[in-house]
Amino acid sequence: MIKHYVDSEGNSLGSFDGATPPDGAIEVAIAPNHGLEIWNGSGWDAAPLSRGELMYAGVLIDGVMCSALKEDQWGLNSIKAFVVAGTDVPFEFVNGNTLTLTSSNIAAFEAAWIPFRFSFF
Repeated sequence: MIKHYVDSEGNSLGSFDGATPPDGAIEVAIAPNHGLEIWNGSGWDAAPLSRGELMYAGVLIDGVMCSALKEDQWGLNSIKAFVVAGTDVPFEFVNGNTLTLTSSNIAAFEAAWIPFRFSFF
């Protein structure tokens, strides 16, 4: 009979058919759908997002999820002078969401977005 095991943090260790599981393995009732899912004690939670998926999903600023990919950085660099000079720019992020950047919100935007982007380096 195949048994499924996780480590103490809920990470899948695999399924074993009669073989001895690794030391510290904890048997769980069902196998994961994907090897990166995490056992929560009663079922499997979705696999954590990858670095790229997190950057694409973005950070919530003024009710808009603002992606933080290199293309977003390039675009923001190219419009910043216009925004600071007083031109409102509806900026479309790579993830398809749009946030209108203005001279009155650009500093608050950068205070949230820049640390989020840099957290991936």
